[in-house]
Amino acid sequence: MRISILTVLALLSPSAVVRAAEPVDNDYFEKKVRPILVANCVSCHDAKKQKGGLRLDAKAEFAKGGESGPAVKPGDPAKSQLVAAVGYAGEVKMPPKGKLSDADIAVLTEWVRGGAPWPNDGAGSAGTSAKFDLHARAKAHWSFATIKRPQPPQITNHKSQITNEIDRFLLAQLDKADLTFAPPAEKRTLLRRIYFDLTGLPPTPAEIDAFLKDESPSAYEKVVEKLLASPQYGERWGRHWLDLVRYAETQGHEFDFEIPDAWRYRDYVIRALNADVPFDQFLTEQIAGDLLPPRRAPDGTNDALAATGFWWLGEAKHSPVDSRAEFADRIDNQIDVFGKAVLGLTISCARCHDHKFDPIATKDYYALFGVLSSSRYNRADVSDPAPTIKLLDEMKTARAELDRVLGLAKPGADAPRSPQGTTWREKAVEFERFGGDWQKRWFTDGLAFRPEAGDGFPHSGQESRKLVGALRSPTFAIDKPYLAVRVAGRSARARLVLNGLQLIQDPIYGGLAQSINHGEELRWMVFDLRMWKGQPAYLELLDDGPGWVAIAEAWFADAPPPSEPGAKVRSPELPADPNADKLIARVREIEAKIPDPRRAPAMADGNGINEHVFIRGSHKNLGTEAPRATLEAFGRSAFATTGSGRLELARTVTDPSNPLVARVIVNRLWKHHFGEGLVRSPDDFGLQGQRPTHPELLDWLATELVTKKWSLKSMHRLMVLSTAYRQSSRATPEQTVKAVTADPQNKLLHRQNVKRLEAEAIRDSILAVSGRLDLKMGGQGAPPSLTDHQVGRGRPASGPLDGDGRRSVYLQVRRNFINPMFTAFDYPTPFTAIGRRTVSNVPAQALVMLNNPFVLQQAELWAKRALAAPGQKPEDRVRQMYATAFGREPTNDERTSAVAFVAEQAAEYGKPDHPKAWADLAHVLLNAKEFIFVE
Repeated sequence: MRISILTVLALLSPSAVVRAAEPVDNDYFEKKVRPILVANCVSCHDAKKQKGGLRLDAKAEFAKGGESGPAVKPGDPAKSQLVAAVGYAGEVKMPPKGKLSDADIAVLTEWVRGGAPWPNDGAGSAGTSAKFDLHARAKAHWSFATIKRPQPPQITNHKSQITNEIDRFLLAQLDKADLTFAPPAEKRTLLRRIYFDLTGLPPTPAEIDAFLKDESPSAYEKVVEKLLASPQYGERWGRHWLDLVRYAETQGHEFDFEIPDAWRYRDYVIRALNADVPFDQFLTEQIAGDLLPPRRAPDGTNDALAATGFWWLGEAKHSPVDSRAEFADRIDNQIDVFGKAVLGLTISCARCHDHKFDPIATKDYYALFGVLSSSRYNRADVSDPAPTIKLLDEMKTARAELDRVLGLAKPGADAPRSPQGTTWREKAVEFERFGGDWQKRWFTDGLAFRPEAGDGFPHSGQESRKLVGALRSPTFAIDKPYLAVRVAGRSARARLVLNGLQLIQDPIYGGLAQSINHGEELRWMVFDLRMWKGQPAYLELLDDGPGWVAIAEAWFADAPPPSEPGAKVRSPELPADPNADKLIARVREIEAKIPDPRRAPAMADGNGINEHVFIRGSHKNLGTEAPRATLEAFGRSAFATTGSGRLELARTVTDPSNPLVARVIVNRLWKHHFGEGLVRSPDDFGLQGQRPTHPELLDWLATELVTKKWSLKSMHRLMVLSTAYRQSSRATPEQTVKAVTADPQNKLLHRQNVKRLEAEAIRDSILAVSGRLDLKMGGQGAPPSLTDHQVGRGRPASGPLDGDGRRSVYLQVRRNFINPMFTAFDYPTPFTAIGRRTVSNVPAQALVMLNNPFVLQQAELWAKRALAAPGQKPEDRVRQMYATAFGREPTNDERTSAVAFVAEQAAEYGKPDHPKAWADLAHVLLNAKEFIFVE
């Protein structure tokens, strides 16, 4: 129902909107609560032993409580015995051997506060559940069944409503319920719907007029093609994908450290969707694009490499007390996001035990863990190297001539050798003495260490100081107290990456990152490893330009090395010699043309290492080895590669025989076009998820996607051209009466669903109607505009109120400083994959639309825009504003009321047609439900 524009705007004070916490749900229980119970409580409270009469291994038994009554009062931690016991707050102190960590107590407390959700685990009163049989589970559950292309049903009734095969499947089910489609949506309504669905922006009055005047049978089809070809399509659907990959540009935790250049991943997603990159390739690039041949964007960016930023968008801690636990948590998040976003499975629920519901063994989880722990973070140069290589070839010729004139040796020739047979070396363990074959064992990235630059030892300045690159060792287990490396260089860094820890910070880990700035002399650099015996690590040398670094040898030892005579390497610095001024100038001229690197977070492969199962999820208690592989339910054997196995993982995931990937993605497309998915739990196709409302249609769409060479635009086209999509959101009175009992939740789609716009689409629509929207694409995001209530460590400088007019997808996403307007409208906190946003209706939303400074600012701009049109009467302006805001003409009553409202407001301001009076009208229209809902 449309609300009257005469609704009185209450002057309410703004309220602070704080960052939302991680949702406490069944997933929260499986990932965080159950592991604590299993590790600390179940041994005394299971089927064999029930101290205090309490069991904590099954939902039904837990609900009964113990001798002292219920263990928890859902929603009230203060009145819950379990919270008191683990907090050592009363006579009962659990576990008796020692208090849980503060973090574990906080998890249990938050779980109780959130209602203590516990999924139905199938355990009966006897406390036993069916024996875990992975293949039997897979065989029994619909989503693991092989996809077979169903034959579209024959329809005898309502044949005129069939546009394509989608309608056949839907009408077959509707006919059984004595229902059919609602009448077609009115043209204005349909145009507004398709614009928001495909671009996230409203149609302009001119676009509406053009569509209304086009009476050809293909008028709507032409609009669909236009929007699918629009750059705004990728921005709209890119944002949906960013929800799934928990996209953010900072790492959260205490200081909200930056994820450098994360926005390049966002731009990759938008480009890929606009180019209709086949979905199987889209996934393969994100999983293992660094192992693929480069795929260049128009600006030369290696999009296949930039895609692997997918893995690095999660949260991260700086200086964790237990880096191995933090590493496990980080990989758990990667597995969780991969499982939900790509496969629609809660794989991370198998971290501590075999999955309680789905055919996923704990060994499956650690098989994937090994794949990811054998991969490394890389701040890669994603630019096209061809122009730089051409310049380097020119430099090589010029430098060779310069060396000839000056009588200099080739830079980067054989490494200076250290004294042989010393007592220290006899007791130390050689890690690497660099010779001509070091590239077979160590890993390089970037042009600075490229093999073509010469043999001998690694020297990033062999060609130019402007080049960037990284040199990384194989992963090793720390078994000696010290690692000593002999290096030379300027403005470079050496880092000992322990357990994948990238935020190397004092006070615990500061010594693992050291600067190299002493020039040509090879000196020992020593890393003290005594605190981390037995843990995995690798060494990396980083040349981020314009410096250089060279390394001659590396040793593990029981003591730091003694001082030695300082052998020198050739410096890439150009000498000052008047006899060679022209050649020196030529080299400098060429070097100056080398473009700056274009960096992005990316994956890099390391040496493949299998992980062991963490018994009960504890990295301190290792079980059997889990060879790197995909899920056993997919029937795949262990990966044979010497690297991580990510490319093999990508190939198995995107193989057309995989029963989940195509089903999951077509369901996601359906959800965004129809309001609900055919599977209404889009991130969970497992036993705890919902069954599809139309299983044959789901499988037909999945096979159609593969047939169409994984083209997402083809699937969009198919869905939005169906009669089902184009029907009205209002059924006829007769249909409505029948649907009350036959289809109350509209699962059969007897009408289109009304959808509320997401937070970003609301903001973008406000910018569009005000005329402030800037359609510039890509690049670094606009900094957030912060309120006075948004305080804390890591708080950035506040950005412009309107974000420079840029679309919301281009606003920086800072984990600890989320846009308050977005938070009010259910913006997902980027913890894990979110395929189905919450759609709430809370007072904070009304307060935002009434009082948010951005909304007020844009209402004023809209008013100025309306007044700028020459020769218009108030009635004309009202008509134009309604068309801009709602895509329709005002009714006679609305037009009359609006004109009267502006006149009254202008009288109060003391001037006819006062801009503030029109701003008040604009503000009222922005607050109408019709503005933020799409029929």
